Amino acid sequence: MTGDTGAQRSWPAMPAAVAASVLVGFMPIMTLRLYAAGISAPSMLVWRYGIALIPLAIAATIAGQSVTAAWGNGAWRITLVGATLGAGQTLCFWESLHWIDTSIAILLFYTYPALTLVLERFFFRRPIRPLAVLCVAAIVTGAGLVLLPGAARGSLDPRGLLWLLPSPVLYAFYLAANAALMRRHPPLSAATSLYLGFALAFLAAGCVRGIDVPATAGTWLLILIIALGPGALTITLFSYAVPRLGPASYAIVANSELLTVVAIGALVLGEPMGAGRLVGGALIVIGILTHALARQGTKAVSSLAGAERPRPSDADSRGAVVEPAGAIPGKL
Repeated sequence: MTGDTGAQRSWPAMPAAVAASVLVGFMPIMTLRLYAAGISAPSMLVWRYGIALIPLAIAATIAGQSVTAAWGNGAWRITLVGATLGAGQTLCFWESLHWIDTSIAILLFYTYPALTLVLERFFFRRPIRPLAVLCVAAIVTGAGLVLLPGAARGSLDPRGLLWLLPSPVLYAFYLAANAALMRRHPPLSAATSLYLGFALAFLAAGCVRGIDVPATAGTWLLILIIALGPGALTITLFSYAVPRLGPASYAIVANSELLTVVAIGALVLGEPMGAGRLVGGALIVIGILTHALARQGTKAVSSLAGAERPRPSDADSRGAVVEPAGAIPGKL
């Protein structure tokens, strides 16, 4: 294997992570419209995950990635992560929007890249390169510059904070767990297993609190778009990218979501784009690109050092990641 080939094999995970994050960036505006139509957060999530499971299961079957076989090989752990950490962080974030401004919620949530680095270094005892810390610092600073103008105008209801504050912490653990577990399974079966956990958790909540049924064709269409775009397609890209990039790298690249939210705010909602927001957006882009390019350079050097050894980014015939002996998953 040449150095170029080693770098190229890991490169598709980067655009997959960016695409997944951009799709999720459309969620806030669509979710607020569902709230206005009388659909609660748990109900929206029941429909989102339940409908998304249909194309995921079909695609996994067509691709020969049996979900039942994956469960027999341990994919039930991914379902458990979805039903606990995944459902918890998702519900906390979307419920917080009932009481606090979207800009405040997103600003506080986007502390998770820093939390992910802390988790990697002190909980999992994995080495973190100084450049990754600098990239996260640039991104968090950029997020502050982008979101503080809106956050300053928003309300800070304690009920919203109580919902929101656990979300970035849970999401950091969610990324770490999925990066480890999804390495053993191809993307479609992993994605289906994960969304099954989400669907079961929110269906249980819906049985207790009730499930809101859309009253208009327009609301149904919006839910369908959420289920297919920021739902089924996003989780497939996520399941491909996270085990190949690792939790910390994915957390950095996923800040493309924040850029999407800001772009939608400016282009669709007419929110002002001052100098501070432009500088903040530039810092986020610089942080993402610097990390991506540095990672690819490291991959190329590693490939030259061990030309014929299997790489952590290689995949078997089903799409599961193949690890060389002694490799550290997700090491930056």
